[in-house]
Amino acid sequence: MDTEFTIRLAKIDDMRAVFELSNDDAVRKNSINSEKILWENHVKWFENKINSVDSFFYIAETKQNNFIGQVRFDKKNGEFITSISITEYYRGKNLGRKILKVAIGKCGLENASAFIKKSNPYSLKAFLNAGYEVIGEDEEYFKLEFKNKVFIIAEMSANHCGDKELAKKIIAEAKVCGADAVKIQTYTADTMTIDCKSDIFKVSSGTLWDGKYLYDLYKEAYTPWEWQAELKAYADSVGIEFFSTPFDFSAVDFLEDIGVEKYKIASFEAIDYPLVKYAASKGKPMIISVGISSEEEIRACIDTCKSVGNNDITILKCTSAYPAKIEDMNLITIKDMVEKFASQDVKIGLSDHSMSIEPTIIAVSLGATVIEKHFTLDRKLGGADAEFSLEPQEFRSMVEAVRNTEKALGRVGYSVNEKNRAFARSLFVVKDIREGEKFSAENIRSIRPGCGLHPKYYDIIVGSAAKRGYFLGEPLKLENLE
Repeated sequence: MDTEFTIRLAKIDDMRAVFELSNDDAVRKNSINSEKILWENHVKWFENKINSVDSFFYIAETKQNNFIGQVRFDKKNGEFITSISITEYYRGKNLGRKILKVAIGKCGLENASAFIKKSNPYSLKAFLNAGYEVIGEDEEYFKLEFKNKVFIIAEMSANHCGDKELAKKIIAEAKVCGADAVKIQTYTADTMTIDCKSDIFKVSSGTLWDGKYLYDLYKEAYTPWEWQAELKAYADSVGIEFFSTPFDFSAVDFLEDIGVEKYKIASFEAIDYPLVKYAASKGKPMIISVGISSEEEIRACIDTCKSVGNNDITILKCTSAYPAKIEDMNLITIKDMVEKFASQDVKIGLSDHSMSIEPTIIAVSLGATVIEKHFTLDRKLGGADAEFSLEPQEFRSMVEAVRNTEKALGRVGYSVNEKNRAFARSLFVVKDIREGEKFSAENIRSIRPGCGLHPKYYDIIVGSAAKRGYFLGEPLKLENLE
């Protein structure tokens, strides 16, 4: 069973355990000098680090408050360097990558680096599984980098209108608009359904496609398989990722042949566990919409991926209506999903079928790390999905809003900005005071600026006698309390 843990910003009281852990590690690894460094000599250093905007310490602990370890980000030469320490008892329990992922999410850094010794393959694996990538090396170390940003997918679907050149234009424009990836769908009418004119195969549920038979709809909307390798090559040439949604085993095999880097499972296929399992078995990231799945079915889908060793799973909150009404989206569910599936190391995102950009902003603020939105060059061109797809200027505005939301969310921190602190309130003498005279509401006040005594001492100092004379405008100091 997975160890459940929480991560929080460290306080100075927590740092003794961190210090002792680090010190013990140093003693174990350094037989030349086994002399322990005293905690008392390092308290001030840790206090400065904790209160600095250039350092972040996070404590990982069990729900029973047992200390697991710590993650630290230190700014050096303009970049944040990551380090992690796990206590001996919790090592080997596959917690490193999970703790790293949660800590990175909490600190909100746009990017972070790490230096991992080549002699430490377990740490390297943990960092790679947490999303870091090797960007350089020397004789002793690998240098890794993590880029922490929401992954934005432009869903082309049927908006190519059967025109391969239009499909390429959509790919190029998606790149210009700031999308990280463009996605298509890989199926044929025959892999989706059967050609049967029974009413049960006719769409009649209040959708854009009412009156059409499923087979005819899919025959009209599909993306020809003979295009797809060429479209991927074109996407590669313009610098945008290209992947697809497979709808059967043959589609997975085909997409493997053309070299896609991840798989998307559509809402209506998320309960097709054999298909999910087959796609997951390829070992590539899985993005799964769960618009029609119960919580039990979502968990079963996650377990299906993990049963074949695939732990790179993103679940997308989705309202399976086309277009989706804002009032039907229930985006607060994203927050619940983040909390419910955190211990399973599952990422959460949003597949948004609305015609607004506000849901994407809300989703990111609630913890979504992936956004999928349908994209077209012009809704007037038609296409099965055009009516709930964004045009370029709308999509560009959405991307900008998401990136600004990321910046605004920033990182968790309660450090003091000393520069601004100068304008805070503090205790000052507001009327000349003679030696022996009592401090009172008439001769001291809490006013700006902040270079005097903290206002929390007001009730303590009022009524005590001045040990010397004070002048109007003089800041009070701690010596007045001694």
